[in-house]
Amino acid sequence: KDLNAVYHQNINLPASNGVPAGSDKRPIFYTINPTTGARTAVNRINTNITDAILMKNTNEGYSYFVTAKLEKSFSNNFFASLAYTRSDARSINDGGSIAASIWRDRSISGDPNADALSYSNFLIKDRLIAGLTYSKEYLKFGKTTVGLFYEYQSGNRYSNIYSGDMNGDSQTNDLMYIPKDASDIKLVDIRSGTTVTYSAAAQWADLEKYINQDEYLSTRKGMYAERNGNVTPSRGQLDFSIKQDFFVNLKGKRNTIQVSFDVFNFGNMINSDWGVFRNINRSSFLTFQGFDKDRNPLFTFPYLTGTTPLTSTYNTSNSIGSRWQAQLGLRYIFN
Repeated sequence: KDLNAVYHQNINLPASNGVPAGSDKRPIFYTINPTTGARTAVNRINTNITDAILMKNTNEGYSYFVTAKLEKSFSNNFFASLAYTRSDARSINDGGSIAASIWRDRSISGDPNADALSYSNFLIKDRLIAGLTYSKEYLKFGKTTVGLFYEYQSGNRYSNIYSGDMNGDSQTNDLMYIPKDASDIKLVDIRSGTTVTYSAAAQWADLEKYINQDEYLSTRKGMYAERNGNVTPSRGQLDFSIKQDFFVNLKGKRNTIQVSFDVFNFGNMINSDWGVFRNINRSSFLTFQGFDKDRNPLFTFPYLTGTTPLTSTYNTSNSIGSRWQAQLGLRYIFN
């Protein structure tokens, strides 16, 4: 439990200039022209100072970790273990290099200076580790050891924020309001010159499908996305190991020459769909475009690439971590 955790306020940030029209009621730091909708950011008390960060204390925040483990030697040769950890961690902020960046990088949906509690950047909610090994020694000549090891864990936390400074505090850290229907968001046409390349109606049709296919966003309709509320897909990895020991008598002592062969992400070698990481296509999938004269915020839902709409949250990573790897080892073990 945090007793005197640090959190940060920018005391050069003035009082807000009200809230937007519509469902999103976050404080904004813009003045909006009632005739044209043009906006002007008013986000400094002293315009000669960028940020004046005050470090304060808060007793919000906590974490817990609970682990259960079973292990058993079924004989002199066979051993099995299974461990599971359940955890949770909530924080006001998770630290950074300097006070200004800690304040800047914390995603918000309300007062930028509030000590709002949410999921920690580093939370891994579920983790399971299992192992099976079998060893056999024979004729005082050598020993063979075969092992399988499996690790499963939930994904990494991330925030869905707008592309652009929606609240006018000069930071791009504004958590999205997730619309519940077409009347809950003001989308505008995307144009190339005078040509409409992606109409507001077509954007909404694709945006609705996108929200519905996302496990987290589909539960947040009519609400703000939470800081670190979304999480990448869980992943499991199976590793395989075999070691062959050859015993060598040297001056009356038994030394060992060991040849090993290990396959990391062995499941991926069996099936290319196993043991792969999933990357986020675009966490900031809505772009803030400004306001209309009635103070309604305006947005676009850009194509993923070219004229291909964004239809899924994740893609399959082609990184080395998503591929199987093998290594051959040779050791001499002195007794």
